[in-house]
Amino acid sequence: MGQCMSSDPDSKENNDINKTIQKDKSKDKYVKKLLFLGSGGSGKSTLFKQLRTLHGTGYADKDRLQFKDHIFAQIVEQMRLCLECIDILKEDEPDEYKDVELSDSGKQAADILQSAPTLQVNAQISEAIEILWKEDAIRLIYDLRATMKIDDSCAYFWDEVQRIAAPDYVPDDKDILLVRYRTTGVIEQKFEIKKNLFHVFDVGGQKSERKKWIHCFESVTAVIFVASLSCYDEVMFEDEEKNSMVDSIELFKQICNNEWFKDTAMILFLNKKDLFAEKLNSGDKPITLCPYFEQYSGPETGFDETTSYIKEAFTSKNKHQEDKSIFTHLTCATDQNNVEKVFNDVQHIIIENSLMSAGLMGDFGGDDNGNSANSGTALM
Repeated sequence: MGQCMSSDPDSKENNDINKTIQKDKSKDKYVKKLLFLGSGGSGKSTLFKQLRTLHGTGYADKDRLQFKDHIFAQIVEQMRLCLECIDILKEDEPDEYKDVELSDSGKQAADILQSAPTLQVNAQISEAIEILWKEDAIRLIYDLRATMKIDDSCAYFWDEVQRIAAPDYVPDDKDILLVRYRTTGVIEQKFEIKKNLFHVFDVGGQKSERKKWIHCFESVTAVIFVASLSCYDEVMFEDEEKNSMVDSIELFKQICNNEWFKDTAMILFLNKKDLFAEKLNSGDKPITLCPYFEQYSGPETGFDETTSYIKEAFTSKNKHQEDKSIFTHLTCATDQNNVEKVFNDVQHIIIENSLMSAGLMGDFGGDDNGNSANSGTALM
C-alpha cells in the first residue's frame, strides 16, 4: 500500500507560510541595517529624504502633496514666532532693542497673519508674509535665529511664498528637502545601493523621542550619528538653557559607548557644513561661543582648523579607540551630489565592517598614504 500523503489544506498553508518565513530570513541575512541617530535639527531626516530620492522610489505627486501642510505650517507658524520674538527681545534687552518696531503696513500684515483661522497659505496670507519678510524687525529676528528658534530654511520658504500660494502648487524636490518638521516615532525604508540592500531607520531626535530608540538597537550593521556643525551657537528646542552642540556631543558619547553598539560600525556625519561656513565667514560667530570650544585658539574663520577641532571633540568621547574606529564625513544634506558621494563611501565601510565581523577580512586595509583606515581617519 502506498505511503499516505496528507491532503489537509491547513497543513499545506502552514508549510507555505514556513517556506516564506525561511525565505525572508535568508534574504534578511544580506540586508544591512542602518540607524540614523542624532539630536533634533541635525539633518537626519533630510539625509533620509535624499536617500529616498537617490536610491528609493522618489516622490510621486501624491507623496509630494503630503508635504504641503508641513510647508504651510512652517511658513505661518515661524513668522508668527518672529512676531512674538520682537516683544520678547524688547522686554529682555530694552537698552539695545527698545526701538525695534514694525511699520504701519507691517502691523496690518501681522494682524492678518495672527487672525488667520487656519495655516493654509492663500493669496492674502502670502501677501502678508511678503510684507513682513521685508520688515527690518523681522530680518533682525531671523539674524538672531540661533537663540530665537527660527529654522534656517524659513528664508527660502518666505522668499518662495507666492509660488507656494498658487492653487495648483505641488512641492518640488528642494521644498521637500528644506521643509522642517519634527520627526516623531520611527520611519523606515529599504534601499538598494549598488546591489547592496540597506534597511534604514530614521528616528526623532528630540529628548522626548530618544526613549523610543532602544527598540531599533538590535542587530544594527552601522550607526550613522548626525550632528549639525552650525549648531555651536544655538540653544536646544526643548531646553533654551542648553547649547545644542553640547547636547549633541554628550549624546554621541552615550551612543558611541553603548553596549549595544560595541561591534557596530560607527559613522559620524558632521552636517550642515555650508551653514557652518557662512557663520564662520560672518566674522562675529566664533566657535568659542560653544562652552565645549572655549579653549579653541586657532583661526576664527579657518574652516579646516575649526572642523578638525570639532571632529576631535566628538571622536575623543570614544572610550575604546584602540579597537573601535569612528569614520567621519563632513556633509551637506541638501547637496545631492555630496550625499551621493558620501553614501558610496559609507557603503564600502559598512560592507568591509561586515566582512571583518564575519572573520573574512583582517582589517580595513590602508589608504593611499599607507595609513590604516581603522585608525579613524576622517573621510571627507
